[in-house]
Amino acid sequence: MTRKTTTTARARTRIAVLTAAMVAAPAVGAATAAPAAAQESMSDCVVTDFSIAETDRRAAAGTAYIEFTMTRTGEGETPAGEPCNLYRYANLIWVDDQDEPVGAWAEREGGSGSYTVEPDGTVLLTVAQPNPANYDPELCEPTPVSGLAVSLYIAEQTVTVPTGGHDTACANAELAVPRYSIEPGGN
Repeated sequence: MTRKTTTTARARTRIAVLTAAMVAAPAVGAATAAPAAAQESMSDCVVTDFSIAETDRRAAAGTAYIEFTMTRTGEGETPAGEPCNLYRYANLIWVDDQDEPVGAWAEREGGSGSYTVEPDGTVLLTVAQPNPANYDPELCEPTPVSGLAVSLYIAEQTVTVPTGGHDTACANAELAVPRYSIEPGGN
């Protein structure tokens, strides 16, 4: 056997071992979906199962990123001691100080599917809101907003989460459409 053949054989062995290890080991920190049978017997989460609070705010490239932490309280439909199944879909829209909708419904981005939220578990809801100042004011119709109306299902009543009244959204639903993502926050 030549030196080149031996080196190639060792490289192939290392690749095979690393590949086998990656397949066999679960990803560290990855959210795991509950087995289908467990999800069927588990209640779906509803917005009243959570307390929701703004926890972070940052801006980049003309967009504000507002992070909300949703903490399972057990005060909603799902008993406090039981996990619930959360889908990564929500209905979100800015509201004014009279709880009237302003602008467009937020569009989902990021992963799909569902995961289990344990009692006292948290979920991160991040809203990306384009800055209305980036648009012609006559088209945008900048409007002060005081919070975000949130529901997890279309037929569900929304819960308004206050944002301190320092935000502005375009009343024109065709401009500055917000985006959101929902991800596990750890339990």
